[in-house]
Amino acid sequence: MLQLIRTALIGFGLAGEHLHAPYLRGPDYELTAVQSSRPDAVRANYPDVPVYGSLHDILSHHDIDLVVIATPNAEHYPLAKQALEHGCHVLVEKPFTVTLEEAEHLSALASSVDRLLTVYHNRRYVKDFHTLIKLKEAGEFGDIYTFEAHYDRYRPDVKERWREQDVPGAGLLYDLGSHLIDQALTLYGEMPDRVFCDQTIQRTGGIVDDYTHLILAFGTRRAVLHIGSIVPSPGHSLVVHGTEASFFVDTVDTERETFEWALPEQPAIARPFLASSFADYYLDLARAIRGEAPLAVTTEECVSVMNIIECAQKSVKEGKWIRLE
Repeated sequence: MLQLIRTALIGFGLAGEHLHAPYLRGPDYELTAVQSSRPDAVRANYPDVPVYGSLHDILSHHDIDLVVIATPNAEHYPLAKQALEHGCHVLVEKPFTVTLEEAEHLSALASSVDRLLTVYHNRRYVKDFHTLIKLKEAGEFGDIYTFEAHYDRYRPDVKERWREQDVPGAGLLYDLGSHLIDQALTLYGEMPDRVFCDQTIQRTGGIVDDYTHLILAFGTRRAVLHIGSIVPSPGHSLVVHGTEASFFVDTVDTERETFEWALPEQPAIARPFLASSFADYYLDLARAIRGEAPLAVTTEECVSVMNIIECAQKSVKEGKWIRLE
């Protein structure tokens, strides 16, 4: 029987409690310890798991294989650095870091200590995008020329939470934009040559961006990535056009079992999604930690997402297309 991967979860907010902890209780993982400012919430869900006030305290009391970081974004870099220097593999909640420089430094550090470092780009594992990639790999699209991804929601009120405050790493470009950028880079399998971003604050009382429209140019091909907060009735979440077919998904986290598929000048038909779930991310990570498979979401890919975010920020500031080096 393979040894369970001894895991420390850092942060027990929305992401830690709902997007990470449920997958850290076997068959591959042991939730060994949690760092949280909400110890009662942790104990209510996991009464047998000790809670600590810092990562340092956890590493002082336990042998840890994997550190999962699910804290506010500005804390990602110092915590990941500490975990890597202690000899642990590291999974960071998106966005990877606040700056490209921080991402590049962590990448170099992980390589120097021979540990795995990855980011929770779990939206590669939603059924719509997973199906899209399999269709591409099967050659059903021909050549893909347009990828359009929307993550639109109706959230007109600004909430009292760090993601909507003027702190490093806040705003939709870092938050949901990380997901869409990763999907675009995964689909095309390369970096764009140019980036353009339009960004603003639309909600009354807003402090950070709540509207982002990002275009990635891959020669004549395009990825159009859009996020809005005042969208009472969102439209398609994914639209893909290739030389041989088009693909449509109705909404983000669709509850349907089918997508729309259309051949040139033919009416759309319904086709079933392939099964996929966030649990598959953790299954793939376990195989990589045990040396049974390569890392599915590579450190280099995670750095590339931060590169695009930095280019997008520069585009907003200068009001023009930014060419990647």
